[in-house]
This record gives sequence, structure tokens and C-alpha cells, in this order.
Amino acid sequence: MAIEQGRLLPSLLALGLLGCNVWGCSSSSGDGSATGGTKGSGGQTTSGGNGGGSGGSTSATGGSSTGGAVSSGGSVTSGGTKGSGGAQSSGGTVGAGGSNAGGTTTTAVTSSGGAATGGSASGGATTPGSGAGGAGTGAAATGGSTSSGTGKGGSATGGSTSNGTAAGGSGGSQGSVSAGCTASTPLKTGNFTESISGTTRKWMLDVPTNYDATKPYRLIFVWHPLGGSGSQIVSGGFNGLKSQANDTAIFATADGLNGSNSEASGTGWWNANGGDMKLFQAMLDKINAGLCVDQQRIFSTGFSFGGMMSYTLPFQFDVFRAVAPCSGKTGIIPYDDKFSGPVPIMAFHGDKDTFVATALGKAFLDKFAARNKCGTQTKPVDPSPCVQYQDCVVPTIWCVFPGQHEIWSQESTAIWKFFSQF
Repeated sequence: MAIEQGRLLPSLLALGLLGCNVWGCSSSSGDGSATGGTKGSGGQTTSGGNGGGSGGSTSATGGSSTGGAVSSGGSVTSGGTKGSGGAQSSGGTVGAGGSNAGGTTTTAVTSSGGAATGGSASGGATTPGSGAGGAGTGAAATGGSTSSGTGKGGSATGGSTSNGTAAGGSGGSQGSVSAGCTASTPLKTGNFTESISGTTRKWMLDVPTNYDATKPYRLIFVWHPLGGSGSQIVSGGFNGLKSQANDTAIFATADGLNGSNSEASGTGWWNANGGDMKLFQAMLDKINAGLCVDQQRIFSTGFSFGGMMSYTLPFQFDVFRAVAPCSGKTGIIPYDDKFSGPVPIMAFHGDKDTFVATALGKAFLDKFAARNKCGTQTKPVDPSPCVQYQDCVVPTIWCVFPGQHEIWSQESTAIWKFFSQF
């Protein structure tokens, strides 16, 4: 069923988007076609609100199980004070900065509070640069070593760490900042290329004009729709988010490759031979090495095929603080299902979308609701008609708006507000 051009939002026209196909829009090559020749008009994401925030990592120190087993917190060569590995069940000595269930201790001071019986993680110190792994119930976690404040803590057995508490199912917390905080020659705004399995891949970077290497920045990946390009995302202000960020975030995007399936064809995130996942890893590695990135504030968003990319990445990479997929679905992008820990999500979909069926978007949202330990009840939240699932360990929001395969007028404002809370 063709989308009527008159139903598209005026804000899309302001962004200069001219055509849409089954999963997205292209400003350079005109309309794409859905299966059977149906055309859809869509558009670029609209702009939205501002926000911001910063903060160090919130990594839980590993608690010890009954009998005195102590989890290690992970060493840090630079970038912050090392948190302690956790206190023993009675009278354990806690290193600098470590806090346990019985009370906060300072350097070389013995705490009689001890860790929680049964191995649940006590509230850990939130020291930038620390890499302490969270412990799950009844087991001790092993923290990974970090360099220049980067790296990841050890995975928790039977539980993830969330704000210093144990919550079942994910790995340990990340280190606070990237090695790029000490880069002698920071990366600058521009275009870059990577050789991925013999194919040259192009990607784009936007660095704040007042970049300060002493300040860890948010990093936001924005992925284009089917038939689109990274240049389209750049010219559209990264789906309207750049102006809202007001020089408080680093943005990255890239060009997809041509591909096809029984439904559509064009440039997108087909991930042939894992190429798109390899590209993401290469982009992340280069940005972390060349810029000061807050490792607790890495995000992903995108519309249509870009929404599918944002739905998919957190199942293969354990780096995202939150994601905001728009009008995407499951079953298109192949990926390695490696991670199942909680990831905050705010997902959007038109209630009359026949190009990427609303029910298929909901199916991917449900996978996150399961990861996030949500109940079945929801309550209304802003912007209306969004709802937030209840009893989740992290925010899980589903926004079904009146419309077809298109950008909702409130999407980018809502996305920036959502990202800014972290």
C-alpha cells in the first residue's frame, strides 16, 4: 500500500528527504520500491530537544560469597583510582575507594561491615577509570584489567551490575573513559575509510567544535535507512540530534553496502559475511583511540534499516548504554547473539506501517523487554502515546504513534531526552 505523500511530516521536507522505499529514504537516488512495486515516501528524522550529562562509570564491586571468597575488581593503569575487589565476610581489608555493604572505607582501613552473604554485589564505588566487575548471587566476579581508564570489568556469574547492585543476566561494567583522552593528535570531523575483508568502507565522524580532551563525551551512532547514505545522515544533522547536543556529543555514521533479499534491494546493513559488524567494531576502536569517549555513554539510533541496525547491535556488542530504534524489525540483519544483559531502549513505530509491519517491530522490542526483566504491565509516559513497561531493571519504552512508515514529529526530541538521562 503506497504511503500518501501528504501524510509525511513537514519536518521531513525541511530535512530535504525526497523518497522512501520499504525500509527507508534516499536523498540521492529517488524512491525505492517495496516488494511488488509499492513505493513509500518517508523522510529524514526531525529535530528534537536538548540535554546532556556526564558521569563516571557505576561499577559494582564484587561481593564475596559465604566463606570469604573475594572477587577481584580489576586493575587500572591510569584513568582513575582502583576500587577494591570487595570485603571478606568479616573483617576484610578494603583498598582505596572501595565501599561495601557495611559502610564506606578509605585506604588501608578495615571494615567490619563485610560483603553481603550469598555473594550479591554491594554498592560499589563509582570512580572514573575503575573496572570492577559485578558479582552475581552466590559467585564472585573477576574484573578485567583496564588501560588508561578503558576496558571492561569481568562478567558476573549469574548476574549483571546495575548501579552497584546485582541483577541477573549480563556482564560486568565498562571502564569509564577511552584511551583517546590522552591521544596526542585527536581525531577531527571528517570522512574515514576502513578495509573490511578486502572491501573499502566509508564512515563519517562529527567532533564538537569546542572539543576538550579532558572531558569524556557521549558517542552516538546514527545509521541510515535503505537506499540512504552516511552523507544523508550528516546533512540531516544526524537525524536532528546534533543541534540538540550543542557540542556535548560525538556523532558517527557510515555508508552501507548494496544488497538485496526477497523484499527489497539497495544500500543498507545487510551484514554480508559479518562486514557491517566488523565495520562498527573498527569505527568504535578508532574513535576510542582518538577521542575522549565516556564508555558508559555510547548510544545507537536510526530509522527503518537504521532502526534494524540499532535493534541488532546490542545482541553482538556489550557497549551500549541505551538504544533508540525507529521503525525497524527483526529477521533481516544476521548477527551473533552473544549478550543478553539489560539495555535501556526507547523504540518507535507507526501504527499503520505496512512496509515494516508494526507487529514485527514489536517482536524485536519484546526481545529487549525479556532482557530487561520487564513485566507485562505498562503505563503512559511522555511523549504520548508512548508507554513504559513496568518492573524492568532498566527503562523500556514503546512508542506506537499514528502514522505509516515515517518519522514521527516528536521522535528526535524524545530520543535526545531519553539519551540525556544517562
